[in-house]
Amino acid sequence: MNFRWLAIPLLTGIAAFTLAVFHNIEGVNIDGLAVPAAMVAKTGFTSDIVIKRLADRMQVIERLAQSRAGSRDVMVQDDGGAAAILGDYFELTPLLRVVQSSFGLIPFSFSGEILVQGKELEMVLRGQEAHGPTTLIRVRAPENDLMGLIDQAAYEAVRLVDPTLLAAYQFKKDYLTRDFTKTEDVIRRGLAQAKDDNKKWLYNLWGISLFQQADRDGAIEKFRKALEIDPTFTSASLNWGVVLARTGRHQEAISKFKDVTENWRRGDTTDTLAAAFTEWGFSLALLGQTEGAIAKFRQAAKTDPSFSDVYTAWAEVLSAAGRDDEAQLMTARALQLSPEETVYTDNLVGRTQTLPAVAAGN
Repeated sequence: MNFRWLAIPLLTGIAAFTLAVFHNIEGVNIDGLAVPAAMVAKTGFTSDIVIKRLADRMQVIERLAQSRAGSRDVMVQDDGGAAAILGDYFELTPLLRVVQSSFGLIPFSFSGEILVQGKELEMVLRGQEAHGPTTLIRVRAPENDLMGLIDQAAYEAVRLVDPTLLAAYQFKKDYLTRDFTKTEDVIRRGLAQAKDDNKKWLYNLWGISLFQQADRDGAIEKFRKALEIDPTFTSASLNWGVVLARTGRHQEAISKFKDVTENWRRGDTTDTLAAAFTEWGFSLALLGQTEGAIAKFRQAAKTDPSFSDVYTAWAEVLSAAGRDDEAQLMTARALQLSPEETVYTDNLVGRTQTLPAVAAGN
């Protein structure tokens, strides 16, 4: 039976990269931001409104990055000194906010002012990591573009707080244009400031970005760098294996998928493990081992029943084996779990697996 046609992913996508861009629940506090009285009178944007707009924009970046549930919660100081939580994940009482401040548990806080500089507006933000130095952020915009100023400030504030989060956000935007110049700029700048634990995620995303540009060798080199930082880093092992599989090097790919299953720990996400079993199964199918492939798909489904890509891959293999009724059931299951294709940055599935022809061909 010839499975070679399966090597070219269909529009629904067949397998998954995985990239968790953020996984520490931490807070960002915006203490205060002075606004000129003339601007308040002209625009109606008081200090509180500007702060909330800034916090909103930072939250939008986090949500669009599709990072995991461990996002940073952005808080603003209200008139009474309590913390208003703008995040979606948990609530903090004013008492807990005070305890957090006292013990330095909020790693970043911002304060600043808006200045009128001729026909331009300038926002100056002072960002301070807990017990660390203060970093100055300056952004400018035309005098009639206050929201543009706020957008720029939010972008740079997220860069300071967590460059991996900003890189994921920028990747999603750049995916639409297929020009990843800005993503790679964020990654390069982030690598200059990030700690090793974040650097591995940045290298991992860089590899995914290069893969999207059909640079397989470059992608593997970035995954290799991520694994040099953390040899047990399952996402980089998975992604490396996927690139090998896309070049027809299935035995080598399977060894990387084995690394994922052997190094997976409770703190890792289940869809990383499910993706490894799915890719392993698909490589086995391409090697002509249909029953072995189905066994791996079963492991993937057991690991994470909500991982829709396993059912898509399973359906493709069943269809190639002439088991159309079973294939239709699997396709229905995949559509039920993921009725619309989405560009993810924590799990790159669906459209991100519809590769450029150069990357898809063997």
